[in-house]
Order: sequence, then structure tokens, then C-alpha cells
Amino acid sequence: MSGGLRVVVLTSGAIGVEVAARLARLAEVQSLTVVTTRVAPRPQSALQKARVILRHDGPGGLARAAVERLALTRGGTRVADLVGARCPGIAHLHCEDLHAAASRIRLQGLEPDLGVVAGTYVLRPEVFGIPRLGCLNLHLGQAPGFRGSSPGFYELLEGVPRVGVTVHRVTAALDGGAILAQEVFPLELAPPGDPLEFLRNYQRETLLPNGARMMAEVVAGLSRGPVAEQHQDTARARTRRRATWRQKRELRRVVEARRRGALARAGLVDILPGGPVS
Repeated sequence: MSGGLRVVVLTSGAIGVEVAARLARLAEVQSLTVVTTRVAPRPQSALQKARVILRHDGPGGLARAAVERLALTRGGTRVADLVGARCPGIAHLHCEDLHAAASRIRLQGLEPDLGVVAGTYVLRPEVFGIPRLGCLNLHLGQAPGFRGSSPGFYELLEGVPRVGVTVHRVTAALDGGAILAQEVFPLELAPPGDPLEFLRNYQRETLLPNGARMMAEVVAGLSRGPVAEQHQDTARARTRRRATWRQKRELRRVVEARRRGALARAGLVDILPGGPVS
């Protein structure tokens, strides 16, 4: 297919695979390669991994991680398998460390026009500068106010009734590059059930598919020429860290209080376990 872009997707997980699956349908993409890498920028020992999981997901998260690891040893789905299932016929290569000299040589050998980053660790200029047109990042947050990690979490915690999705240029500043596309989506502030499960569904059903669509629209536009870019207001920038287990427990308390408040205003608070809230 002549005249299209040679695109590489750099990812550590399912989010990048979904973006690649959307890009694979574009007539404007001449060639597409999915480049996977590990989740963390540096190898971690089993003890380090356990500590990270415990900090961010608590004892239950540690148990779930053990179950998932057991599933992999019994033939569960890995990222490589997901690439094959969601992107049949698309080239795939794996680099343990994208910054390693051998990895950079492999990327340069692909002669990419454009890099698309979705769900990986922070990249340095020697990597994101390889594609002729640079790299774009899919950020499931409304930059600059919600840069960083945990899509939707801090919006729900802080009572912001919307979540943004941003396509921006990759620069040395985390989620700080010029914006090529941004949309916002409504967020229910007192959802039923477990708010963490609600957020997982919201990310999967709302943020990710819309983000993949937006990235595909931007890539298609770039194949025809420059796309308008808007520099971020650094005075409003705020970077969020990955939510901890303590913060997640606080989110559950906040959402429960909102539910009780709504029912109290409706005169229905006595139907909740525990009775009225003082």
C-alpha cells in the first residue's frame, strides 16, 4: 500500500494492542509493527514485585496476581498471544528494554514514520526521537490537569464529573507534549457497587475504545499532512501517581458517603445499612 505511514506501536500491555488493532484497519497505514516491552523499566525481583502489588492493590491484589501467574503457566493469555489474536498478520517484536542499544537498532531498522505509545514506561529521547515524525502518546486523562497514572481514579476521588482522553506528542515531560486531540466523557460520581470495579469497566468500555478511535483519527490526519497542535498550560499541570491501596480504600469511603448524601436528600437514607449519617 503506497503513500501510507510506517507505524510502530510501543506498549507493555493490552491498551497498546487495542490501539494497534484499530490502526490496522486504517488505509492510511502502510505498515504496522507492534513492539512490546516489559511493564517496568528495570527488571524486578519477586520480592520487589510483591511489594509493589501490596502497596497498590493490597492483600487481595497479591492473591489475584498469584492466580494470574498460575493461569499463565497453564496456558493463559500473554501480551504476545493477545497481539496474535487481536492483530492477526501484524508484525510483532519484543524488546526487554527499549532503551538498550540493540533495541534502538531494531527500531531504527523498521524506518518508522510515526511511533504510537500506549501503556508503557517513560521513554527517553533516544527512543521517541527515532520515528521521522516523532511519537504520539495515548493518555487516558485530561492533560495538563490529570497527567500521570490511574485513569478516572483521581477524578472520581475529587468529584470531577468527567474524564478526558488526550493524544499528545511524546516529550521528555511526562504527558507534557503538545495536544493533537482531546475529548471528555461523563463520569458517574456515586456509581453502584464497588467503585474500583466500576472504574475498571469504565476504562475498558469508555476510555480505551474512544482513545483508540481518537488515535486512529489523528494518525489518519497526519498521513495527509500536519495536524493542529496546542501546547499545554504548564501552570495548570498536575501529575498523578499510581493510586495506592490506601487511596483506593479512601475512594470507597468517599463514594459511599456520596451515596448516603444523595439518599439523605431524597429522604431514603434509613434504607441503607447503618442508618442515618450524622
